[in-house]
Amino acid sequence: MFAGSTREENLKRIIAFAGLLAFGAAHAAGTDDLWEVSTQMNMAGMPPGMGAQTQQVCQEKTADRKPVMPAREKCKVTDYKESGNRVTIHVTCPEGTSVIEQTFNASRTEYKGTMKMKTRDGDMTMTMNGRKVGTCDARQAKAAGDAQQAQIRQQVEQGQAQAKAAMAQHNAAQVAECRAAVDTMQWQKLGMYANCDAGGTDVCKMALSDPNQKASATQCIASRGEYCKRYQTMDGFAKAKGDEQAAKMCNVSVAQVKAANCPRAAKEEHLQFLVQFCDAEAKPVAQANCAGREYTSRIRDKYTDFCLAYYSKHMDERPASAASPAPARTGSATTDAVQQGVQQGINKLKGLFGR
Repeated sequence: MFAGSTREENLKRIIAFAGLLAFGAAHAAGTDDLWEVSTQMNMAGMPPGMGAQTQQVCQEKTADRKPVMPAREKCKVTDYKESGNRVTIHVTCPEGTSVIEQTFNASRTEYKGTMKMKTRDGDMTMTMNGRKVGTCDARQAKAAGDAQQAQIRQQVEQGQAQAKAAMAQHNAAQVAECRAAVDTMQWQKLGMYANCDAGGTDVCKMALSDPNQKASATQCIASRGEYCKRYQTMDGFAKAKGDEQAAKMCNVSVAQVKAANCPRAAKEEHLQFLVQFCDAEAKPVAQANCAGREYTSRIRDKYTDFCLAYYSKHMDERPASAASPAPARTGSATTDAVQQGVQQGINKLKGLFGR
């Protein structure tokens, strides 16, 4: 009934609407009639007798034959019937339609009545009992009531504007998270849209049918599709660390993604992907290129990190020579001979001088 509002908020507004139909503003001294009106509301799915209250309504003296109901802006009386002491009136307002029935006593000092409302949020019945309790000034009461209604409308409009702004902010944040899910390959950032299968689940259908969420839902469902497409590539699968839950979300298996990518990784020597995910394809590469590499620091090429990672992962395949690596020489034979000759010369000099 109100954009961006929950059913509970709408019910509160319906109750306020019913109250405006049944009640008037505070009275002032005068020659018009002051009525005390007690009401009680009943609505399906809500506690019986909710909103029971007693208020006062000021009615013009000249309106003695009319139902006890103040005029309301934007509400129209579409039908009015009077038979003896019974009055029936049909009212149409932006919030819904109502049928009011009131039965007066002979002196028209008391009445009993009902108001039946129909709105998009459900039907509601309000019972009313009224009696004259004094005099009042209807003109002043109407002015005060109009001011009160204007204030209520302003509060409702402000509330709707705040709710709309909050929803827009929430949607923008959700869309940003969904995009981040694709960039980081963290499926959790998709939130509830991780459970969508092209909008096939109830929660996604509801989001797509809600005007306040349709745009963000459409973008997040698209991000989910991008995530699943990227997950099945070497880059995306590696960034997602082969997450099993992500595979389930995308209706594929980890084995399927590996089977689709490992042969290509071997052919094009995507070594990091091979050593991380493709044991069968990585083994012949290691056998052909890793012998002796792990125990010397002088060999450094594209296979070095691959070989170290492979043998760290497959300790049982590690060559025996790797268990006790040979120490690297720090100098050449020529350098050693020169140093030895220098030392011998020093020793001879010490002998000549008796030292």
